[in-house]
Amino acid sequence: MKQIPSYQEFLNESVKYTSINIFDLDDTLVVTDSKIKVTDNKTKEEYELSPKDFNEYQKKPHHELDFSDFEDIKILKAGKIIDWVFDILKGTMKKGKRVGIITARGNQQLIYEFLIHHNVDINLKYIFAINDPKQGFSGNTVAERKKEAFKRFIALGFNDFTFFDDDKDNIKLAKELAKEDPNIKMKTRLIRQRWIPNS
Repeated sequence: MKQIPSYQEFLNESVKYTSINIFDLDDTLVVTDSKIKVTDNKTKEEYELSPKDFNEYQKKPHHELDFSDFEDIKILKAGKIIDWVFDILKGTMKKGKRVGIITARGNQQLIYEFLIHHNVDINLKYIFAINDPKQGFSGNTVAERKKEAFKRFIALGFNDFTFFDDDKDNIKLAKELAKEDPNIKMKTRLIRQRWIPNS
C-alpha cells in the first residue's frame, strides 16, 4: 500500500495545485471568549461585542475599539473548537488538498500557533490575518479585505475554492469573485449560528 505523503511533503512538491479549502477562524473553527471592547467617547459608555455582534456593528467616529482580547493566545487556545468544521479541515489535509485561513484577526503568527496547538500545520503563506499590519491589506471593511485575501490566493495559482465563514457579507463577496472571473470556481458554506456551540 502506497504511503500518503505528509502535508509538508505536498507543500514541497513542484506540482501545481489549484484547489483549496479556505476557513474563517472565529465562529467558524472556534468559539472564544474574546470580545471587542467599545468606548463611546461622547457618552463615556463602554460595552463589549462578540465576533458575531461585530459582523453587524456599525462603527461611529466617536467610538474607540479595543481588540486586545484577540491578541491573547491563551484566550484563543481555551476556545471551544467547532468539531465538525475542524474535522473537515483535517480531512481536507489528509487528502493532500491545500487548506488556507482568512480571518479578521490581526496576528498571522498567533493563528499559526493556535493551529499547531491543535496539531494542524498550515504553511504561513496560506494564513491571511487581514488586520495584521505586516500583511498590508487595505480594504475599508472586513469583507473587502477578505476578498483581497482571496485575490492573493488567486495570485498563488488557486482557482477552485470552497469557503467556510459565518458572515453573510463575506460569503457574498467571495461569490462575487466567481462572477467577476469565469475561471474561478467558488463553493461557499455559511456556518449558521444554530450550528455553533456556546463557548
